[in-house]
Amino acid sequence: MSWIELKLDLPYQKLELISGYLFAQGCEGINMTDDEILIYFSQFRWSEEIKLAILDYIQELVPGFGSRNIRQVSVSDRDWNKNWKDFFKPIRITRNFVVKPPWEDYHVRPGDIIVTINPQMAFGTGHHESTQLIAQSLEKYIKPGMRILDIGTGSGILAIFAEKLAAESVLAIDNDPVALKNAFENARLNNVSDNVKFFVAQPENLHPSEYDIVLANINLNVLLRYAELFPDFLNEGGKLILSGILRSDEKIMLKAFEKRGFHLLEKKSKKNWLSLVFELRIKNDGASESNNIIIKDRA
Repeated sequence: MSWIELKLDLPYQKLELISGYLFAQGCEGINMTDDEILIYFSQFRWSEEIKLAILDYIQELVPGFGSRNIRQVSVSDRDWNKNWKDFFKPIRITRNFVVKPPWEDYHVRPGDIIVTINPQMAFGTGHHESTQLIAQSLEKYIKPGMRILDIGTGSGILAIFAEKLAAESVLAIDNDPVALKNAFENARLNNVSDNVKFFVAQPENLHPSEYDIVLANINLNVLLRYAELFPDFLNEGGKLILSGILRSDEKIMLKAFEKRGFHLLEKKSKKNWLSLVFELRIKNDGASESNNIIIKDRA
């Protein structure tokens, strides 16, 4: 598989201005030099519309920036993985949760939960703020024996962490088959394949069920599109943990989810990123009470 690399003629000091928008558009990795910012998108999710949107956004913030300041090239998996081996070191993303690549040794401390990730995309290594925010909430809310649904699992990092927190079962879905291939590999690396199941699917492909926690680390537009479906996958009193959204998105998110029976329990932010934890107070009568995992159509 190839990746799209955009080379932006911008000094790295400008990254803080644009990083939130880039990740919201689906960016899956960022590298920097002194005079260039390199951003990466999977070929599967890339479109020229994204490139034009990024150009328009930067032009509003950086006078004089134009199409001549963006160059697009294709990057192979081989080049991508070499770059990540240079960058990806063990990182502690919560009090107990440590993420490490398979080629790095790590001295385990008492209480540490180690998740080994073989990186295929930057968004699934634990370095991004939205991943860290959701991990903190999982550490707080997961109890032994819970059933978890992970929507937009990516590398599988949060699904694997949920299992290591003693969830009874985890169903993890994504619409990107390349991401799920990596998620399968990561589950095997962490010996959780029996309790974590991955499927190429989207929420509309699932029959209603009742999970204790649903988590989704996706962008604003996708979360809003699925807002009316989320109650179908939670028991009454179940928790919905969301991120991939910016702090400026808070009002529109609260309006969309509170009118669907959700009550805000907690919000956290890190840099420009926001996570919201909701509790389902009102269960729709039409939702099924089946506890079976059923996929209507695999993508």
